[in-house]
Amino acid sequence: MTAVIPSSSIAATVPTKGGWVRRNLAFESNGVELQGALFRPSGVDGKLPGLVISGPFGSVKEQSPVQYATRLAKAGYACLIFDPTGSGASGGAPRRTEGPSQRQRDIRAATDALAADPGTDTNRIGGLGICQGASYMMFAVAEDPRLKVLACISGQYLYKENLEGFFSGGGPTLDERIARGNQAKAREAAGGPVEYIPVISPTDKSVALPWREINDWYARWDGLGWGSRTTWENRVTASSDADVWTVDVRKPAGKIDVPTLILHGEKSDGFLVAARTVYDSLRVNDRKLIIEPGVFHTRFYDDPEVVDNAVSEVVTWLAGRL
Repeated sequence: MTAVIPSSSIAATVPTKGGWVRRNLAFESNGVELQGALFRPSGVDGKLPGLVISGPFGSVKEQSPVQYATRLAKAGYACLIFDPTGSGASGGAPRRTEGPSQRQRDIRAATDALAADPGTDTNRIGGLGICQGASYMMFAVAEDPRLKVLACISGQYLYKENLEGFFSGGGPTLDERIARGNQAKAREAAGGPVEYIPVISPTDKSVALPWREINDWYARWDGLGWGSRTTWENRVTASSDADVWTVDVRKPAGKIDVPTLILHGEKSDGFLVAARTVYDSLRVNDRKLIIEPGVFHTRFYDDPEVVDNAVSEVVTWLAGRL
């Protein structure tokens, strides 16, 4: 079981006027201290159903995860968001490593921490993933029987055919990125320094996410200037290319036997093909696919209209299932 850090590192509950309360929660993942935030509906006592929320590629909790956690808390759920190992306020080295294996361990640790909280009904815990967090959450749900329900929001689904299209707009191809990651791994294993590439750039297509629209969303989080709310960094280890782009989410999808909602924008990553491919790969019969016409991928991150609608769909889906 994952250790929850002693109460000296857990801040007092922070009340709000928005219908939810937040409590900072630290816990361990594979011996590393992670920093999380637990949201609950204000004025509600007793045990609640819980949700572990995993965000997009390279994200931290102050980005899209908090948008869903606050809204779902108001709807009656205990929601735990967290900075992954090596990111944000969490510990871990090397910093800013991306990959399904580590994120799956972090999700399991977050599930341990949420289940250990006295205000959580341990028999009613589910997982929600946003963007690439949807793929990561699929890996976690397939292996952890404590996660009883799955919701995937605007998923970036990791499988070869989708990723080949993802990296077909110039810059390194999928195979070239994987080779780049393996080469970085070999140099580090030989004693070289940890190598990094940027997550975004408006012009450089060799970065991790080489699209102007993605750059425009993340760019406002880059740096720690005036008004910054986060410790997000515009970098990821080059070796991550060998870990994150070589997996196939269809494999865990074929093991998932809990109720699953896939909510996707018509213009989300991979478009309708990716969402339908993963949906058809699911083992479970109790599943639902919702496509939002005309909606672009990052609008699911923090656009109030789109997020409010997504949360409404999630709450409707969870009713009677969690």
